[in-house]
Amino acid sequence: VLVSLARDGNEAQKENAAGALWNLSANDDNSVAIAAAGGIEVLISLARDGNEGQKEIAAFALGNMIEVASGTHEGVVEAGGVAVLSSLTQEAGASDLCKFSAAIALVYLACTRPDLPADDTCLSLLLSQLDKPKEDGWRRDSINALLAL
Repeated sequence: VLVSLARDGNEAQKENAAGALWNLSANDDNSVAIAAAGGIEVLISLARDGNEGQKEIAAFALGNMIEVASGTHEGVVEAGGVAVLSSLTQEAGASDLCKFSAAIALVYLACTRPDLPADDTCLSLLLSQLDKPKEDGWRRDSINALLAL
């Protein structure tokens, strides 16, 4: 139902459904189920063609899926996710959070796919978070992603 709403709903429904998928995607079993329901393609479509909120949420959900469920990596690559996430890191109109979430997703993907090295833009975005306050969760996520390389 959530994947269908993220694909076929109105703008608010798409964003809310993508948000629910993001929350669920932090769990390995949920990420595999989302992928099996066609969620990777839907999230990539939102990351490419959605509004700013949809792009940001979709990038975070894809990042979660890549981080927790190695079985989703091939699906992201095959569905064109690398190009979409890479373009988000450089999109002039994208929010800093959107760029950061796309960079995290790409770095986690590069950790398991040596044929997909993290580019300089991703690394710069992650390194920029290191001077943030220690209680900033993005700083912790950046460190974890960089250490995973």
